[in-house]
Amino acid sequence: MTPSTTLAERRGEIDRRLETVLERADEHSLALAASTVDAYSDRWYGQLVALSHAAIADKPASDAILSASAAVELLRGYCRLRTELLIQLADNRAHSLTGDPANALLAGDYLNSAAYTALAEAGNHHLEDALQALIAVSELLVDAFGVRYVRSVDERSFLDDTVGSIGEGAAVIGTTIAGGNTAQREDFATLGRGFSTTYQVHRILNSDSDGAAPTIAPPQFDEAALRQHGARRFREATRALDRLTGSADVEPLRNFLNAHLD
Repeated sequence: MTPSTTLAERRGEIDRRLETVLERADEHSLALAASTVDAYSDRWYGQLVALSHAAIADKPASDAILSASAAVELLRGYCRLRTELLIQLADNRAHSLTGDPANALLAGDYLNSAAYTALAEAGNHHLEDALQALIAVSELLVDAFGVRYVRSVDERSFLDDTVGSIGEGAAVIGTTIAGGNTAQREDFATLGRGFSTTYQVHRILNSDSDGAAPTIAPPQFDEAALRQHGARRFREATRALDRLTGSADVEPLRNFLNAHLD
């Protein structure tokens, strides 16, 4: 990938990297793992990795960033399968999720482990720090799923701790591979979490009308509270993005966010 790579071109490159990883899933008869990842055409998190990296990198790190982008998209698939499974097994309210729990569990486990394999293939000298960032996301996801399973949890907190955590990890991994400093990583973490939560809120609120990539909408939610939460996270993320203007080329990232959060 180069600084002039378009969103469509980058999406295609990420898709091809994912196809290579998911061929192994087909070999193990884990069609659900492949279909879950394939269902997302936006590659939101993979794009976030790449654009965060490009904002501060001295030069492109095409192969490493493709591997990192694929890794985060695989973790996204894991998150979706676990969320579906929790709704199916633990939510007494009406829902339409009726898949085979054992199959979902195995497919999710595969995607989780495949994410680490994909990132390990990055071959970047910041790889260890990037892996630590991915581990941190995995731990947050496990905690979020655990809390949701044992007791009812506010949907806003669950979004922050799942899709928000993946977005934070995506931005941090991108800047880590680029060699970003602590202050930059903190601001990218804030914008990654905030914009990703906002994006998911938009998708939930528009899930009946947008016809876009699949999303998991809770059986019941407070629309006004969810909308307010998305707006609050958007403001926080925008302030972080603005702080980076002097030390990073964030305009391509800003354009990407504007296109998806109108």
